[in-house]
Amino acid sequence: MTTTGTSPEIVTQRAHARWTRTRAAGRAAFVWRYGVVGWGLPAGLVSVAYHLVRLHAGDPGMRWTVAAVRPLWVSIAGLLVVCGVVGYLLGAWLWDFCEARFGH
Repeated sequence: MTTTGTSPEIVTQRAHARWTRTRAAGRAAFVWRYGVVGWGLPAGLVSVAYHLVRLHAGDPGMRWTVAAVRPLWVSIAGLLVVCGVVGYLLGAWLWDFCEARFGH
């Protein structure tokens, strides 16, 4: 593959082309894919796992059963919701940032 121009120019052109393809799917798809599913869900799952391990460490006699975890459902659901909302906001901000950077 023969290209002309300096390396930063090539990287910028490729990034612009990649953004153009990503942008074609639309803002909502981008925010959900990269914000909620790409960041919010993994962060929520890691937060829930940390929360459960931390509680288990505080009570070594705690058993890993559904009945033992059931009282924690509110905090687990809260962590997942908060991480999902933050992921949505992050995805929306990232969309706006890329739009401003690539000038569409």
